[in-house]
Order: sequence, then structure tokens, then C-alpha cells
Amino acid sequence: MLRKITIFCFLSFLVATTNAQETAENKSASSETSEGGIDLFLAKDIPEGVYKTYEDLVAKNGVYMGDAIVRKSVMRYKPLDKSEVIDQVYFAWARNDVKLDFFAISYNGVLYIQQKYFHKYSVKGHRSEDGSNALSYHRVINDGRFLYLEGSFANAWAKGAAYGVGGAAGAVMGANMNRLKGVVFDIKKQEVSFIRDCEDLNVLIEKYNGTKIECKEKNFDILTVRENIDKIIK
Repeated sequence: MLRKITIFCFLSFLVATTNAQETAENKSASSETSEGGIDLFLAKDIPEGVYKTYEDLVAKNGVYMGDAIVRKSVMRYKPLDKSEVIDQVYFAWARNDVKLDFFAISYNGVLYIQQKYFHKYSVKGHRSEDGSNALSYHRVINDGRFLYLEGSFANAWAKGAAYGVGGAAGAVMGANMNRLKGVVFDIKKQEVSFIRDCEDLNVLIEKYNGTKIECKEKNFDILTVRENIDKIIK
């Protein structure tokens, strides 16, 4: 009888210890992705590698490539030193120089999202925004409640009309329509929105319970966007 009681007590102790360890591990995992009860998605938590799909990125299911891939300049298509901080780049296979086509790439501690997916996940009313380098990747500049990136974009219909003029004049008109804009990727909702003007910024600020700004066109620029992103992203 005494032996049975001893065995029962020992098993109860093992169960209690296991449960306590699981609770501690869950709390630890939660603290890595949340702050004040708010879910955060942080680029630093993404292991280095390539991520074929959105689902792979969320699951952190990447494939490490090491020196098999190289980062290149969009303007000159030349290799970039790892120490250079560039917001928009290409990635290519080192062996044959073919451009990489993945949803995201974590490289040297920095997370990049491929431009063509901005359009795929754009919210209604923002799907006309178009860039010039669909296979290029944009650096995640800020992270937390959402991912913040930047790039040159313009209304696709307006660009199409400009290019329709034809010749060098049309090409110049279309290219000059691109303007540096903030890009917000809500990873949890799979939604991309562009900050095209002050009203767009205020919609975002209000969504995250921030203090809306006064919209004066002459005072609105990318620095205003960055400053307000800092206030609401975490």
C-alpha cells in the first residue's frame, strides 16, 4: 500500500512539474511576440533564409541559403556590401545571377518583402498603386503591430495614360509619377495599405488609437509619416 502511495505521489509530482514548465514556456513565447497585450511581429525574430510564401514567413519556415544568394542594387544591378543599408534591392542566385522570386527574404538580420506582393495583398482602394520593379524587395524599416516599408509608387491608371503618349516623353512622364510612399503590411490580417496622403495616415493613426494630425498638404511628407509610425507601431 505504501509503495502505491509513493508511486502515485511521484507521478503527481512529474505531472505538476511538466505543467509548470509548459506554462513558463508559453509565457516566454508570448513575451517574445507581445507587449502590453498587443501582438507584435518583429523582423529580428525571423531566422535568416528565404520564405516562398506568406504562410512560410508567419510559420518561420524558411530555408537558409548562406552565400548561395547575393543582394544587388536596383539601379546598377551590382552586388552590395553586407554593411550597406538599402531600402530597395534585388536578390539573385550567386551561381547564375538569376533574380530570386520569393515572398520574403531575411538577410543579414534584415527582413525584405517582395514588391509584387504589395499589390496582391492591397486593401480595397489601394490596389491601383504600382511600382516599377515587381521582383525587387523592400526593407522592413520598422516593425511591431505591423511592418512598415517604403518605396516609389504611383497610380497605375495614371501611369498607363502617360506611357500611352508614347516615345521618350511618355516614358519620362510615367517614371516621374512615382513618389516615395509609406507601405503598411498588417501581417495578421494579410493587408497592405499605402500612405499616399495625410488622410491615409490619419486612418492608420485612428486604427491604432493614436492622435490624428492636422492635414496641411504643405506640411505632409515622408518624415511626417515616419514620425507618426514610430508612435503607433508598438
